[in-house]
Amino acid sequence: MKPDLNNLKERIEGRRDFIDRIALGIPLFKGYLIKTENYDADSMIRAFLAEKLFAVKKNLSLLSSDMLKKGDFEIIKDIESLSNLIEGLVKKVQFAEYGTSGVFSKAKITEDDQNRLLEYDWRLLSSMDELVDSAENLLSPGCESLPEGIKSVAGMIADFESSFNERKNVILEVI
Repeated sequence: MKPDLNNLKERIEGRRDFIDRIALGIPLFKGYLIKTENYDADSMIRAFLAEKLFAVKKNLSLLSSDMLKKGDFEIIKDIESLSNLIEGLVKKVQFAEYGTSGVFSKAKITEDDQNRLLEYDWRLLSSMDELVDSAENLLSPGCESLPEGIKSVAGMIADFESSFNERKNVILEVI
């Protein structure tokens, strides 16, 4: 089940303690608090994406073990190559930049700009769900052509990575 972005923001706002609620009344601190909460929301979304990528990697690892038992070493090379791509993508997702600006920065990033970045990250979840489903299908006994399935998953990984790389353009539009 995929949570909804507004629900995530409401949950973060609901966790505000007494001091944060008082601080919302202070004009300059309110913006700081909201930016921090948006950063936390984006961090949660990216952590969720990374967990999904780890699930894909786990499925590929199970498939690799099955192929090792069968002695199909050519497929194992392809699977290991995909696993390495996923490992790099996990790090890219976990440590991605977030559109923040310093107090004395000339480029000011508004709450709307941060929301646009959050929404972009949120849209990446749907493509991630398709990727996870395809990786799970590789494990099913009804998988017709394993090499074709692996190529399909590799294409989905490449598509997800290029979409994730487009995230920088969203940040640059903001700045």
